[in-house]
Amino acid sequence: MSGFNKRPCDGEKGMALIMAIGFLAVLSILGAVVLQTATRDIGTSGAQSPERQVFYAADRAIEYSMTRGLILNMPPSGEVDLMTEHVDNDASKKYHFEVIGTADSALTKGKVSDLGPNDMPASISELFGADFGANYYHVEAKAVTPPTGTPRAKSNVNSSIVRLFKRDDDTIFRTSRGG
Repeated sequence: MSGFNKRPCDGEKGMALIMAIGFLAVLSILGAVVLQTATRDIGTSGAQSPERQVFYAADRAIEYSMTRGLILNMPPSGEVDLMTEHVDNDASKKYHFEVIGTADSALTKGKVSDLGPNDMPASISELFGADFGANYYHVEAKAVTPPTGTPRAKSNVNSSIVRLFKRDDDTIFRTSRGG
């Protein structure tokens, strides 16, 4: 084994160690920047969460007001107060807001108003012809986060609903929502 001659590399003593430490330092700084950015983004998204939750609560009220059962059981006054009236006008059942509400946000005001029949928009009339009519509704919903939430978020959503119906038998054909 005496055939191996080690040649000393005079100019490269410890260079691999210095490069490894430098590379590790660069990766550490990059990792710290990524961690800080991710932490900030998570905090920002958590801060917006209450606003999103109350908007979804108000939007649930709008979607709920499009149900066939609510429209068919609308009182002669042409308005349904989602906060004080019972589902299907039956006092033994839940209130409308109880059906809509969740633990993360609550409906504070909700009203569905029947604006009555009217002419269909021209673009829809071209598609469906004179066999169909349209009935218009206005829905207003307000929601807030629970009192324990900080900061307290609020949302107010107004929407219009158009229901198309066949003129000869009054069956509801299609419902579309406009903002």
